[in-house]
Amino acid sequence: MRDEILARLGLPADTPQHVRGFARPNLRLRAVEMDDAHQRPAQVDAVLGVALGGPRRDAGVAIVYSPTRRGAEDEAARLAHGGWRAAVYHAGLGSEAREKAQRAFLAGGVEVMVATNAFGMGIDRPDVRAVVHLGPPGSIEAYYQEVGRAGRDGAPAWGLLLVSPGDMPRRRRLLESDAPGEAVLAHKWGLFLELMRWAEGGSCRHDAILRYFGDEAETLDGCGHCDVCEALQEDTSPEEVTLVVRQVLSAVARVHRRFGLQAAGRLLRGEADPRLERAGLDRTPTFGCLREHSEPWLLRVLRRCVTAGWVDLTAGDRPVVVLTEAGRAVMKAERPARLLLPARASAEASGRLRPDRDRSARRAPEATALHDVYGADAVFAALRDHRLAVSRAQGVPPFVVASDRTLRDIAAAQPRTVEELLHVYGIGVTKAARYGRGFLEVVARAVPERA
Repeated sequence: MRDEILARLGLPADTPQHVRGFARPNLRLRAVEMDDAHQRPAQVDAVLGVALGGPRRDAGVAIVYSPTRRGAEDEAARLAHGGWRAAVYHAGLGSEAREKAQRAFLAGGVEVMVATNAFGMGIDRPDVRAVVHLGPPGSIEAYYQEVGRAGRDGAPAWGLLLVSPGDMPRRRRLLESDAPGEAVLAHKWGLFLELMRWAEGGSCRHDAILRYFGDEAETLDGCGHCDVCEALQEDTSPEEVTLVVRQVLSAVARVHRRFGLQAAGRLLRGEADPRLERAGLDRTPTFGCLREHSEPWLLRVLRRCVTAGWVDLTAGDRPVVVLTEAGRAVMKAERPARLLLPARASAEASGRLRPDRDRSARRAPEATALHDVYGADAVFAALRDHRLAVSRAQGVPPFVVASDRTLRDIAAAQPRTVEELLHVYGIGVTKAARYGRGFLEVVARAVPERA
């Protein structure tokens, strides 16, 4: 689109372009990998419970997107049975039924709209507190447009993408059934794969999307509240992760603009390859430096480095890897190596690095723990907002008020008194006296049933 605008204006292709306006840091983005569709209800119920407080609380509205019309109808019926004021919207309904559902949503008569992608154009309610995707849409563009309908008032809102093993073959069949021609099919399939890579990705959800759209100026170096950032904050072995990432980027630097991802993986594994031998790369320190890891695992790390903006791929039928300036800075320890490593098979997990417990596209937790997971996240977000306000008022860095670990412990413990607060990590008598009342007030507001 930007190239087309330049052409219409008669400007050269290398005209400087400044891309802005894609950042939505108030969205709590998550991607959850499910083993099967039976895990969907627990995920949906948990995020709706936290975002809206429960049925008929008048705390805003939510949109649940379904890949199919039948799925939308079934989910709307299930939610209505659970006490929610739910409606359904899809192109198979008559125009009168669609208009009635849309009017009810805009007027506040519906708490949860369950719909296909036919719903949303022209909808501008500021208090949409959650957008849930029961399955991935066709591209990052489609996903971000739909999830972007949440939190337009600037308050915290949730974006949950559910991913299951059948999504890729289902999308492929759908694209092939449209018979758009090989070129269009390949283009649309590539867009879908970009979204699936984002769902798997090991770097901040927001930063990955901003880089995808070319909005580098608004990247956050980690939003702090997407599922990947939260997992990175809990990581107990950052030095080991940093070592792996820099070794991987070193391999990319050695095959820079010569070979592809697979060659970089084989270099790290120390596998015989005529291309590496002809280039003399089998005699470098990088050759075999990560031989204890499987090739599929290393390729996943390499793809995550692409998502993180550290590695790029050239265009064409046989793309080769390129180490970006940001990647070179990470390799040289000039920037932190913030990356969530993929989970590994049990045979690998006995080595130096622990798996990430599937936190990047996390497998669904047990249903009984889901509300606690999302609830603690909501309290943590409120505590972070309070910490930022206090730090600005006092002219001190946020970590002086409290660390993220301390805020997480407060969110999990939900203390009601100063005595209970003193049991939290990082809270001593002095800090409790200075900041305790504010923390307790935030918890009381965020968890009103305990106030």
